[in-house]
Amino acid sequence: MANKLTALDFFLADEVGGRPLTLETVDLPTLRAFLGEVEILIKGDVPDANLADSQVRIESSSVKIVVLVDSLLAADVREDLARLVQTGDLDAIQPKRAEILERWQQRTRRSPHRIYSVATAGLTHSLRISNTTRFQHGSEKGWVSVEKHLAGKVVDLGGKQDPNVHLVLAESGKSVKVSATEQQLAAEKGNQLYKLVTLHVSGEQHLQTKELRNLQLIQFIPLTTEVDEQALASLWAKGRTAWKDVTSAAGWVESLRGNR
Repeated sequence: MANKLTALDFFLADEVGGRPLTLETVDLPTLRAFLGEVEILIKGDVPDANLADSQVRIESSSVKIVVLVDSLLAADVREDLARLVQTGDLDAIQPKRAEILERWQQRTRRSPHRIYSVATAGLTHSLRISNTTRFQHGSEKGWVSVEKHLAGKVVDLGGKQDPNVHLVLAESGKSVKVSATEQQLAAEKGNQLYKLVTLHVSGEQHLQTKELRNLQLIQFIPLTTEVDEQALASLWAKGRTAWKDVTSAAGWVESLRGNR
């Protein structure tokens, strides 16, 4: 007995040369990529998801792909899409589906006329992705802006396209990348490579994991072991003046303790 099939409708709308995207104006790479992404979205992370018995129609309504799949798989897709529509949280759905939907969202931000949508029986509201859509990973809400001082060893420095500093943190041994400008790196008087430094940076830190990301250099603060001889001599002089009437340091401490 053949499995019951359920229709899933996928739409891609856009403009090409000022004209609406249709089957007559869509190019092969765009259509092929859309079909491939639709397949990944349908399968998701379902174990042994099989589309061998599926049926496909491509209709000229913008570019519309109708995929008839096993009803159980269609229900799985529907549940994920409904959850995303309700919560807006990409972490609430299967990762492979989230990856495709996030990719579509990024494309619509670059191409304001592009719109993706998905509809199926039983889904109260179709899923629509445009340049105003703001689906995000729930874990993203844990990131906050910070300024920090990071101490460590510089193991890489520079870069033509993306100037940055690679720092191995003294505290954890973890390597982090800190973006910088050519002007900031050129302003350093000495070569900081393989030197111990402290970097004043801005960026984001996760409230739970404490992970850092999007680090940007504010200032190099080189560590130094040099001693200011003049300042040290001044401190010694002040100490001698303050202790000139104390004949025994041990006796002075004992008197403070009330033992004498």
